[in-house]
Amino acid sequence: MQERVAVLSWPSVPIEIVRAAGLRPEIARASAGPTPAADPHLESGVFPKRLQHLIDAALTARLTHAACIVIPRTSDVDYKCFLYLREFARRGMAPGLPPVILFDLLQSPGASVREYDVGRTQALYGQLAAVSGRIPSADDLVREITRANAARAAARRLVALRRGNPRATGTEVFPLLAAFWQMDPDRYVAMAIEAASDIATRRPLTGPRVMLTGAPVESPVLHAAIESLGAIVTAEIGPWGNDATGEDVRVDNEPVAAIADKYRVDTMGARTPASTLAHWTERMLDEVDAVVVSLPPDDAVFGWDYPALRDRLDAKGIPHVCLRGDPNEPLSLTEHARLDAMVAQAARLETRDG
Repeated sequence: MQERVAVLSWPSVPIEIVRAAGLRPEIARASAGPTPAADPHLESGVFPKRLQHLIDAALTARLTHAACIVIPRTSDVDYKCFLYLREFARRGMAPGLPPVILFDLLQSPGASVREYDVGRTQALYGQLAAVSGRIPSADDLVREITRANAARAAARRLVALRRGNPRATGTEVFPLLAAFWQMDPDRYVAMAIEAASDIATRRPLTGPRVMLTGAPVESPVLHAAIESLGAIVTAEIGPWGNDATGEDVRVDNEPVAAIADKYRVDTMGARTPASTLAHWTERMLDEVDAVVVSLPPDDAVFGWDYPALRDRLDAKGIPHVCLRGDPNEPLSLTEHARLDAMVAQAARLETRDG
């Protein structure tokens, strides 16, 4: 029997709960293709490509394979997408659209927030079980937590090979890390360990080490552009790269609460506190030679943090460039020239410091 799918608009829905409920997570991802069915209904420059493609698929009956769609309230546009999908369904404009579920996990501190998040996570568990027709047990959830933690450990082996003297390009490693969200955990462990074992035998690469930050990139297009100039992308701030897995979920007799606690403090998105993003960025700055900040036209969040980051990079003498184009599209000639100049500056500083 074919495994049923839960389509998630962003990787802040607990995949352990999705799998324990008998569903396979499928994350909406951005691509460069057109969205002709969605475009007439969406405001220009508001929705990121991943949501444009999700809405386009909903309007053209390409989501009939899914048991449900889960929209986490991790950004204003994700919530807006939830409202649009519900309205399309009400008007009969989205044939075969599966149930659309909102997951409202808050990322603020405080005991009352924790209680609310545990309740929302428990409610999501029940909703997913209802659409799958499976009644999972506590043991099912603990088993999925254990499997996901094993996949996280395998992913960390890949991340370790990017630090210091990297042995693989970001173009190669980024898709391997992103696969954590959708691949079966046991298969992921085998794949990641095999890849890490192969990479560990290679000679270290040379060239300036670059970190990607700003709005999280979802594809290796920008990695390839950077590495075509002789640099190596060794880190990304976002849920698809180095920060894909986050910390393990604790294993105890309150698995739903453990998952809620992990995803509240460890989820990367538009509503992640600025102080948390700054901490994640700061801890990597001593291991990179340059920084690329991606702020595409649809960004309405991460650009607010750019001035403080720019000042911090200037103070540390780290070359950086802010790119405003769509990271899923080839760079413009102007942005390519700016990126080339940054890599050249980083190479000069690397040679001087070396």
